[in-house]
Amino acid sequence: MRWLGACAMWVSVVFVIGVIGGSPAWSQQADADAETAKQLEKDEKTDSKSVKKLEDIVVTGKSGMPGFELRPQKTVIDVDDFSSIGGDSSNIQDLLKTQAAIDFRGTDQDPGVDSIFLRGFDAKRFVAAIDSVTVQKTGGRKSSNIVDYALLPTFMIKEIEILPGPHSALFDSKSIGGVINMIIRRPEQHETTKPDVSLTTSYSSNATLNMVGTGSGSIKNFTYDAAYRHYQTNGYLRHSETDIETVYGRVGYLLPANGFVTVSASSSDTDRHVAVNNPGGEYGDYDSSYPATEDGAFDPYQEPTWNGESYHYRMDLEQPTPIGKFKIGAYTGKDNRQRAYYVDMEDTEPSVMNTDWWQKGGKLQDEIEWSDHHMTTIGFDMAKLYDEGLDDDKTERINKKGGYLQHRWGILDNVDLTFGGRYETVKIWVSNERNGTLHNSSFDRYIEREWDEFVPKFFSTWRMDNMAAWLRDSSLSAGISKIWRAPDYHGDYNPQGRPAGAFLEPEHGMGYDLIFNRRLFNDIQFSIDFSFYDINDFIATNSAYDTASDYSDYKINLDEVYRYGVDVELNGHLMDKLSFYLAYSWQDFDNQGDEKAAQTELDQRAKHRLSAGLRYELFENTKLMLDYRYQSDEVTQDYTELENDEYYFQEVEIDAYHTFDAGIEQVLCKKKGPIEEAILNLYVKNLLNATYYETSGFQAADRTVGATLRLSF
Repeated sequence: MRWLGACAMWVSVVFVIGVIGGSPAWSQQADADAETAKQLEKDEKTDSKSVKKLEDIVVTGKSGMPGFELRPQKTVIDVDDFSSIGGDSSNIQDLLKTQAAIDFRGTDQDPGVDSIFLRGFDAKRFVAAIDSVTVQKTGGRKSSNIVDYALLPTFMIKEIEILPGPHSALFDSKSIGGVINMIIRRPEQHETTKPDVSLTTSYSSNATLNMVGTGSGSIKNFTYDAAYRHYQTNGYLRHSETDIETVYGRVGYLLPANGFVTVSASSSDTDRHVAVNNPGGEYGDYDSSYPATEDGAFDPYQEPTWNGESYHYRMDLEQPTPIGKFKIGAYTGKDNRQRAYYVDMEDTEPSVMNTDWWQKGGKLQDEIEWSDHHMTTIGFDMAKLYDEGLDDDKTERINKKGGYLQHRWGILDNVDLTFGGRYETVKIWVSNERNGTLHNSSFDRYIEREWDEFVPKFFSTWRMDNMAAWLRDSSLSAGISKIWRAPDYHGDYNPQGRPAGAFLEPEHGMGYDLIFNRRLFNDIQFSIDFSFYDINDFIATNSAYDTASDYSDYKINLDEVYRYGVDVELNGHLMDKLSFYLAYSWQDFDNQGDEKAAQTELDQRAKHRLSAGLRYELFENTKLMLDYRYQSDEVTQDYTELENDEYYFQEVEIDAYHTFDAGIEQVLCKKKGPIEEAILNLYVKNLLNATYYETSGFQAADRTVGATLRLSF
């Protein structure tokens, strides 16, 4: 409770500063800030193209802590500018954990599958995208299996955009919690034929080794990129070894008017062991080199693994034309996973569940800038998602199509409106058979269901600079948008093989965000977002309670759910060489009905999350780094699907915890022989060796020591 009070105090202080900062008593400082802002704007025009006419409304240009940019509609993390503890930008979790609105539920050893919640919503209710194209597959089959963050081409990411809430028509309608959009580096022409090469190697506790090599170059207008990543760890839990190998390649051609076309391919080979109890139950033994863990799904003799292979191919085109900027992103891919373990100690062969997913889709978009005050975006996206059907064949399970129209209108010099809508259709095929027997005799082997909906969106920003001197660099934004999501996920329409999707209806409602942005003083940026979402027919798991024999209530629609939230962000320089970031999120899900399923569906989220960090340039080439994270207590329910329709359920109580990470980044040399730059990063994660637990109920990693060396040629 003491820490909870401290968190509340921080938020109160920050909010009061933002409000009082607008008082006449601060007018003298504001006048000085105004001159600073003018100079910033002047400098920005000469050395940056980040401020655009309507697309990105930026309060003060590029200011604040290096690597962070707060905008009314999104937060942007620049991968190159932000100094992360660990020093390896391919570990996307180190970047995302700086945002309190993002609940990272994986481990530093392996970011894992669907290990991120955004604003309290899991992978079913927010969009993870690469260059604005949603990453998705049918999911399900022994886990959620929508996005495997360990397999994304994170070594190619230039920026990460985090959009709060459901207010953009440009993304899939499941973006209730918002969007995490990972922007890949654009192909570019090099001055010489010499390629740019980067080698990154890190080694840390638990024999964790990460090696990443990238290369990029061009021959006239032809461009190429290549990357290789090998990651391995013994894990900090018993039998949690992981080995991942990824190969990536991209070729492209630069078109006139700053356009391009690229084709890329990636392949990943994944070997994952699954942590076991230590001691291992009635058949167990104890290995003192690992933490004591109990109440998990597996004992040591079962030797559970979760291996797989993935192949993904993509084509991207961007071309400015007299009738707008055309963008095309198309993809196809296949993922395979094998869950294997010994059921009984006497078994000589493991039980294996082999699952394949296929997916293909894309997006076609045109941005038309009519004038400085009008821009229209029109587009179409689609996805066809497959997995293994009743006869172990490739079977289409989800077919999604969406069309959208969005217009940005500078209605006044200081007021911008973004309004539009998205029309989306979703068709699913629900399996109604197991081992030749129909679950529900009222339906055929496959139950086809289809929904469509028009989803209006609205977002407006009022820049208050002209109101008064003390309101310079302040803005107030409001988002009011419809919420709609069909049950387009295997775990909804076929959970544990049951035909629950035959009885579900789409979620729908309204989402509201009120956002205040301000440059407080110098380059310190402040943002606070009040949000409220009213969601009807919220889909919830009801299998823990009495269910009908036809599985009509295995999953249910909760009548109405309220979600309240407050997100606060603050960053900038306290001194020339000392920068900081601070982020706090509070959320509360409130079921308006009396359904029992709501207790386990909605309570599995911490109400309070706080993240903070300091970066101090001790010397010209030496930087000290400190990160802090806090999470309040939560209760979660975890399950593992076992053999013969058996499922292991457990309710996990996770106490509140605090962690500190510390690091030092040293530039060893610049432009020495063939080396353009050499950077060494030494770090300690969980510096105080705090004991806390993951959502699986197992103990999280203790103190971890490591080093990262990055060489650029």
